[in-house]
Amino acid sequence: MRRLTPLLAFGFMLGLPISPGQALDIDVEGNVELELRHHPNEARHEDMEQDFASLAGEFELGLFSPSGRHALIVKPFARYDQHDHERSHVDLREGKYRYVNGLFEATIGVDKEFWGVTEFLHLVDIINQTDNVESIDGEQKLGQPMIKASYASRYGTLTGYALPFFRIRQFVDPVTGRPNPGFTVDDHTTLFESGETGGSARRVDDYALRYQNNFGAFDVGLSWFDGTARVPQLLATGEANSTNGLPKLRAYYAELTQTGLDVQATLGPWLLKLEVTQSTENRYLPDPNAGGFPSLASAQEETEINRATGGFEYTFYNLFASGTDLGLVAEYMYDERKEKSPHPFGNDVGVGLRWTANDPQSTAILVGGLIDLDTDSSSISLEAERRLGRSFKAILEARFTDKVGATDSGQQDRLAKALADEDSVRFRLAYYF
Repeated sequence: MRRLTPLLAFGFMLGLPISPGQALDIDVEGNVELELRHHPNEARHEDMEQDFASLAGEFELGLFSPSGRHALIVKPFARYDQHDHERSHVDLREGKYRYVNGLFEATIGVDKEFWGVTEFLHLVDIINQTDNVESIDGEQKLGQPMIKASYASRYGTLTGYALPFFRIRQFVDPVTGRPNPGFTVDDHTTLFESGETGGSARRVDDYALRYQNNFGAFDVGLSWFDGTARVPQLLATGEANSTNGLPKLRAYYAELTQTGLDVQATLGPWLLKLEVTQSTENRYLPDPNAGGFPSLASAQEETEINRATGGFEYTFYNLFASGTDLGLVAEYMYDERKEKSPHPFGNDVGVGLRWTANDPQSTAILVGGLIDLDTDSSSISLEAERRLGRSFKAILEARFTDKVGATDSGQQDRLAKALADEDSVRFRLAYYF
């Protein structure tokens, strides 16, 4: 961080009451990353690639007033992908003005907000849209335009959100992109419950509230959201992609009301975690003429959905006096729709091991697996990272669908089957400055 005295530019941008004798904190940092991806299995179509190379970068500029009350933070992100044109994109992760005065804090602009405590599935996390083309794990998020205000007291912290603009979920390039789940989604046909399509439909009136407090060993969050669902319902269109013949689906975003609870208890080496949501939205029913998939021709029904995920994490500190730590994670994921869920977390168990070397290179390895209790389908993943010198970091990720199972009635796990040949290995080398 550098301290500068010429304050006219900053004062002009924010109108801050800074006198010439005061110093301004300016923080500049970022990273540039080379990424290589490989899909070992042959693709569904000859135009789909097996190897991808891309370049990405993220830059952050922070301007902070001497009093600490005012801040302007800008963080753009960009990626260029060799083959996947949808993955070549630019996003403003953050672009916000923040004001802090005692127990009160307000933010206006583009920001990222994370809710939740569990590892495998973040049920209550709903503010930001998933950056679906960045990673299949759903951890990367798009910046969300918002107005946020919070007040902290001994009774907890209450935060309100106004979200005036919606970000749609991107999907991989329909011709070259991978992983490809056996269908394509055309962003230009995106439909909202209001009946609108296109850019004007993204101007929305979404709102959220969140209350947080700690009670001894327990950290508790209560949340409420009323607005546009971040996860689209994919509708059959009866059309096929002209290049590869894969079915074309249409993304439909319903109006959603969701209440959520997240709790984490810290008991020595134990972390106990729970997330619960109840949501209501209008969903299209399965269409017999579309292979049992929903379509615009089928009826709509207001649906109340109860979901939960929870488990524990136990850490073995200084394992065998080696100075390293080993964490064991086990969580259960439940959706009352079970095998009819439009996602892979209807009745599943996740198990993971996290090893941390606690060395100067910040070496860490995470191995995880998911098992569907209805079909016995399973998948495994590996993530490893290590700093190289003072400015570089190497990250290796591998994801495999290990087994595609079926229920007692013979119904296969649709998502596991769709991704059975979409295993991937991803290597990233990042330079930080």
